Amino acid sequence: MELHEQATLGHFVAKWLQREPEMQFAELFCPRADKVRFRAWGGLLHELRESMFELSDARVSGAKTGWWAEEMIGLGQGRQRHPLTSAMLGLEAPWSALGRALLDRDAGDTRAEDTGHAVALLMPTASAVIAAESAVFGAVESPDAARSLAVHWLLQRLPHGLAAEDRGRIPMHLFARHGLDAAQPETRQVDALLQDWARELAAAMPGQVPGAALLRRSRHRFDRALLEQVAAGKGFPVTAPPSTLWRAWRAARGS
Repeated sequence: MELHEQATLGHFVAKWLQREPEMQFAELFCPRADKVRFRAWGGLLHELRESMFELSDARVSGAKTGWWAEEMIGLGQGRQRHPLTSAMLGLEAPWSALGRALLDRDAGDTRAEDTGHAVALLMPTASAVIAAESAVFGAVESPDAARSLAVHWLLQRLPHGLAAEDRGRIPMHLFARHGLDAAQPETRQVDALLQDWARELAAAMPGQVPGAALLRRSRHRFDRALLEQVAAGKGFPVTAPPSTLWRAWRAARGS
């Protein structure tokens, strides 16, 4: 990788770590030979999540996700245009299938009826991502790892996603339970709504993701801890480094 590409790669990795600073602790336990791949994959997942869920204009979101879909299909054919995919070039993985999943994702009405439906809407795309991730890192591909990723995407929509058109993808039954209008949820009852949603996401999250890639095991453990905090009414606090390091160590041990 040329110096310019390394610098550009660093830019996208920095964006990811600014959003998920706890992943710096997970990287400490990544073998040296896998560090560039670990960082590039984390940066790529951040870009995919942003394009699919976090852009306010649906047309821009569709166009950007379509671009990444083409990039994945191209990677499967041995070509790339982006520094993040440059780090993946030559790695055998179902890239084209991932690209097709991005193109086929349900980008229409995302108002789920309940939590099971909210997770199910994301599972086809999450499964394609996990299939690629497992191939890249020589890990075990499993429905639990895909489910963990789907819950992660839903968690990452909080709390700012509540103000977006999709209302953070929170299911309609929770708005009804709390007597909230999904079109105008900014009331004093929102905290209770978020606590309830966190409890349901925690229940939907698999207990463990054995055999998954280090990045997935770490993210899974961090997400479970955050869901517990939100469900307990503690909001979205910044996790203290000692506890984050401990969770990263446990994830690296696979326990």
